[in-house]
Amino acid sequence: MDKRTLLAVILSTIVISVGFMIQNTFFAPPLPESPAVTEQAEASGNTNASDGSVSSNDNSQQQPTAPVLQAQGIIPFGDEPGEKMVSLDTKVFKATFSSRGALLTSMKLKEHFENGEPLEMIWRGNDAEGAFGISFGGPEREIAHVPFFVRNIDENTLEFYREFAVQTSSGPVPFTLTKRFRFNPSDYLFEVLVKIENSVNAYPALDEDGYAYTLSFGPQIGPQVEKMDGRYAYRRYFTYENGKQKNYRMKNGSVSVDNRVSWAAVLGKYFAVIGVPDATDYDLLFTEGSEPGLPTTSRLFFSRPPLKSSVSEDVFRFYMGPKISRVLTQYNDPDKNGFGTRDLHLEEVMDQGRLLGWLEVIMKKLLVFFYSIIPNWGVAIILLTILVKVVLFPITHKSYESTSKMQMLQPKMKEIQDKYRDNPNKMNQEMAELYKREKVNPMGGCLPMLLQMPMFIAMYGLFNKYFDLRGSSFIPGWITDLSSPESVYSFAPFKIPILGWSDIRLLPMFFVATMILSSKMTQSPSSAGSQNSSMKMMTYMMPIFFFFFLYNAPSGLLVYWIVTNVLTIGQQKAISKIQKRKEEG
Repeated sequence: MDKRTLLAVILSTIVISVGFMIQNTFFAPPLPESPAVTEQAEASGNTNASDGSVSSNDNSQQQPTAPVLQAQGIIPFGDEPGEKMVSLDTKVFKATFSSRGALLTSMKLKEHFENGEPLEMIWRGNDAEGAFGISFGGPEREIAHVPFFVRNIDENTLEFYREFAVQTSSGPVPFTLTKRFRFNPSDYLFEVLVKIENSVNAYPALDEDGYAYTLSFGPQIGPQVEKMDGRYAYRRYFTYENGKQKNYRMKNGSVSVDNRVSWAAVLGKYFAVIGVPDATDYDLLFTEGSEPGLPTTSRLFFSRPPLKSSVSEDVFRFYMGPKISRVLTQYNDPDKNGFGTRDLHLEEVMDQGRLLGWLEVIMKKLLVFFYSIIPNWGVAIILLTILVKVVLFPITHKSYESTSKMQMLQPKMKEIQDKYRDNPNKMNQEMAELYKREKVNPMGGCLPMLLQMPMFIAMYGLFNKYFDLRGSSFIPGWITDLSSPESVYSFAPFKIPILGWSDIRLLPMFFVATMILSSKMTQSPSSAGSQNSSMKMMTYMMPIFFFFFLYNAPSGLLVYWIVTNVLTIGQQKAISKIQKRKEEG
């Protein structure tokens, strides 16, 4: 490998690394009821898989009245309900609730799967946790974790309610807290209504930390992952404010948003939870952290200002589902969704590189086109790779042709270097004359490679997050999910120290082998002995670097790169033969 080729490799590495950094950094890529015995509705066999069904399991055993919520001066009031688990089914959801805290403890997506089972969107560290808890006061206050009464309003609506009282100098002032969940059979959007009503026509004195209450989502969105590495598994935090999407970065485990937002979202690679508040001026907070049973939490809080009336109704809508544009855009047209929402622009949560998003869109359309011809996403990736190679042929051909010519000139270049070893100026002059005479551009092998980097980065972004690749099999028994790394043998739970690997993967090995072979083909036999150790090391260090960097990469991405390397090897070999014939002739 000559110095100019080495320079091309180094510059390419810098561009790739900076590209990944930009992608990951800017676009990419811490209430109400008391104790009772919990019993899952499913355990009693009282479940119903039909759309719009509601099932429950009562535990009629009464529990002692919950202790005073001392920090807020609020106590559960009136009768003490028993605790129960309640489930509700729609066409897209199977939701399970606990009356303790009126929490959503499970939300399974019927149309999306993980390990053969409906995908779970509520990732909990322990059985006591759940989403949509209410705390009296700000986000740092404990959820009112006491049992609520529950009733089904209709086949798609569940309501939880409970009396509380605020301790005042003149005695307790009662109020009723109601939390209502309303679904539409075919929507990934659902409604959460929070109602606080005072029976004596005076607004409840709920004002802790400057807030009446906080509605929270947490502790984590699904599906479960082993590690949040920031590239292949991550959580991101978006809002939509004044018609623009905004990405928030965590600072010391939290970030607060003081501006009024149209919606706020916690995003994973393929799924999202999006909270759409009403017109009330809520304060918004995102937090990250860790707790037993969870490697990290991702919580979202809406904090309401103090009440100014005896009856308060706040309506939130939450989207909990896939990051698929055709699904998200339904909530821009009131005729296409069951809640009549308009112009929510939930599609703004899509992870699309802002610098090369247009190129990703083109590649995605081509990929879908090839899939329509041969309905196998692995084959579609190979066909797309071939097309990209053909389109880039004029650029890559000049690059490899220039590299091949430089190899052929190695003996003459060596002769000039030896002859003018003690006269650098004369050596450079003779080299320039040689390049001119032989019509060789010493940078010809470098610049075309750099021009390919936008395509490289766009393809990385596409294969790393395109939803339709999720769960798509290429080669049964081996590459069963193009969105995930393949594995030929797993020795979990054991993990290789430091690396944390618990699987043997073949695709990274194939990738390294093809990359090394491609690099070695650019080396001239006549110059091999003159290569210094650093050049020889670079030939192997670059593939080794990528081996570790891409070991847990999605298999679809590695299929693309391996096929690219194989085509490149063939192209290099053909060009070398042509150059040799010209040299001999």
